[in-house]
Amino acid sequence: MAGSFNQFSFGGQTTQSKPTIGNISPITFEMLSPDRVKDFRLQLFSQLQTTLDVEQLVSIFFRHLKQYLPISGVQYVNGDKMIDTQIGHMAKHRAQYQLTMKNVEYGDISFTRGKRFSEKELTFIESVMDVIIFPLRNAIKYRDALATAMIDPLTGMNNRGAMSITLTREIERARRHDDQNVSIIMIDVDHFKMINDRYGHLSGDDILRQIAHLIQQSIRGSDACFRYGGEEFLICVSNSNLALARTVAERVRGLISEQVRLPDRAKPVTASFGIAHYNGESDWPDLVARADKALYAAKQKGRNCVVSSMETNVPVNSL
Repeated sequence: MAGSFNQFSFGGQTTQSKPTIGNISPITFEMLSPDRVKDFRLQLFSQLQTTLDVEQLVSIFFRHLKQYLPISGVQYVNGDKMIDTQIGHMAKHRAQYQLTMKNVEYGDISFTRGKRFSEKELTFIESVMDVIIFPLRNAIKYRDALATAMIDPLTGMNNRGAMSITLTREIERARRHDDQNVSIIMIDVDHFKMINDRYGHLSGDDILRQIAHLIQQSIRGSDACFRYGGEEFLICVSNSNLALARTVAERVRGLISEQVRLPDRAKPVTASFGIAHYNGESDWPDLVARADKALYAAKQKGRNCVVSSMETNVPVNSL
């Protein structure tokens, strides 16, 4: 598919006396007969069908191409999907291509090494470039499907499945690095059953969407928020301490009571907050249990307030 990509830039025009990667041997292009290129394309296409992971696809493509062409690294970038994958080592000279199919862009792929690419080498790259577009397209679609499966359809927040993945990762990071602690904030909308009973479930859904929007607007880019279930939300405050988590919780609590109103606007909507800071837990359910305990204490305290797990001795099994 000659129209599936476009080369739009190359690396610097000056050459180095020595290649950046010393163990790359010059290619013998006499070996690349049309039949050999055809066999190479078939082998490459077969290998690219074995995975739907973008990084693995780029790695396979790099590994097979390097059998015939002296390259030091490859980079695949798709800005729309926030993908930036590098395999090998980036060097001075670069051949860069834009991948397109049926007027849809699938990102840019670059090949680098310590000396300029010859026209014959570029022709060889272009002769196999289209082989990676279909697998990349399928991998991106699969990636999008996974992301959609992790979204709560009502609020647009990440769901509980995504929360499990995120908290597992954050706890592992906190366990390995002393300066990478994490806090979580559990949020429960006060008297939500009464709101649904009095104003209807559509009004209750609208209130949940408003609160979700306020939470998403109130946290840092490095933090994450989730719909935990029902009228409960959870915020993961990364690289945090208890004081920072409390600041975030108080900010969200204030915004909810100031901006979210019942349909008849008779009273504000409020929420209660429970905070737990990582303290050596082996898994995220233990950390969530402490936050849930603090949330229960906030409810007992009168609602519309923030309580940390350090402030209460309410046993978890009393919930």
